[in-house]
Amino acid sequence: MKEGYLLVSVADRSISILYDDAALIIKTGRGKFLCVADLHLGYSPTTSAVQLPNQRTLLLLSSKIIQISRRTRVDNLVLLGDLKHNIARVTYLDRSLISQFFGELNSSFRTIRLVLGNHDGSITSILPDYVVAIRKGILLNHIYLMHGHTLPGPEVLKSNFIVMGHLHPTFYKEHSPLNGQRVWILMTLYLKSLFPKRSILYNLIIMPSFNPETSSSSNLLYSHTFSSRTSPLLNRCQKEIVRIKTISLNGAILAEA
Repeated sequence: MKEGYLLVSVADRSISILYDDAALIIKTGRGKFLCVADLHLGYSPTTSAVQLPNQRTLLLLSSKIIQISRRTRVDNLVLLGDLKHNIARVTYLDRSLISQFFGELNSSFRTIRLVLGNHDGSITSILPDYVVAIRKGILLNHIYLMHGHTLPGPEVLKSNFIVMGHLHPTFYKEHSPLNGQRVWILMTLYLKSLFPKRSILYNLIIMPSFNPETSSSSNLLYSHTFSSRTSPLLNRCQKEIVRIKTISLNGAILAEA
């Protein structure tokens, strides 16, 4: 990677991107944490009103998380928001899906944390006791994790690295056969618009959605010219972006700016 894209790797922490898994692992002195974002349980690509539980998708997603956990020997899980798809309220479908999802995962993880996203309204009322809900973000050894629909909390001042989801980054370039594929966005930027006295350069990773069914032509698309209308952080700091890389799920660099 070019200067400015060196991922953190020091004695007490590291980040490993599992490109094709749409997941990453953070290693700290307290253990290793598997992070995935945007599962959107209950989402159906064929209807705007989800009425029937998609058991197949739920089992595929939970099985994949468990497989990654066993392969990498990680027993702490961080879900970076939008666990459910229905936004405002909790439905009977949500209760069924959330209960089954955590029932599948519980025995594979020592700890489970959910950073709440904009689709997770009222979800805390149906979470099992062993799932810790986090409203703003979580700091893991100077690495700040957030969903991405709000500005970061004050703990980001103790960090120089941010990981977020929310945007479902999808590649687009005119006439490209790769259009519509989920991608990773890696960038470096300053946060002076948020914190004028904070002059350090931040690394930022925008994760692809873990649920492949949520990638479609209606989602926000990315090219070598990056813009975002749905991220308060990037809206405020867009002029402070230094570098951007768009990376495919097989780890290939698709665009740089």
